[in-house]
Amino acid sequence: MSNEKDRLRLAQWVLERNLAWISAAEVKVGVIVAINTAMLGSLGAVLGNSDESARSAWAYVWLSGAALTLASGIFCAAMAVIPRLSGPTDSLVFFGCINKLDPSEYDNKFKIATDAHLLEDWTAQIHRNAQIACNKFEWVRTSMIWSFTSVVPWFGAIVTML
Repeated sequence: MSNEKDRLRLAQWVLERNLAWISAAEVKVGVIVAINTAMLGSLGAVLGNSDESARSAWAYVWLSGAALTLASGIFCAAMAVIPRLSGPTDSLVFFGCINKLDPSEYDNKFKIATDAHLLEDWTAQIHRNAQIACNKFEWVRTSMIWSFTSVVPWFGAIVTML
């Protein structure tokens, strides 16, 4: 019996680690969006303060490239933070399943659940949250690539419009 309790504790720890990874991805998004927004704002400021007749075709090429890559980075960041609401069905852990039950029904199901059932529920949650974390980090990674790529056209736009 102790072995099953130890597995339940380990499963809880692993699930908490997965949830921490999901939170870490969302923290990175905040930094990306803040930097990209500042860079877009600086493009707008330089564009507004530059002499329209003095702008070359290259200024517009650089400006368009910078705006497109920065916007792509923000779009990917937004995709990273969109909530993932699908989860294991008939779970006593997943909030989506819990919400479908009235409080007394949930209470009864929780009270009669065996350690084996709870362990199965925890491991299903671990697996689903690992999928969510991987998906979020793919979007964060893509957002970072777009953001780093934007530096070259952003710098070109700033220099050609000054």
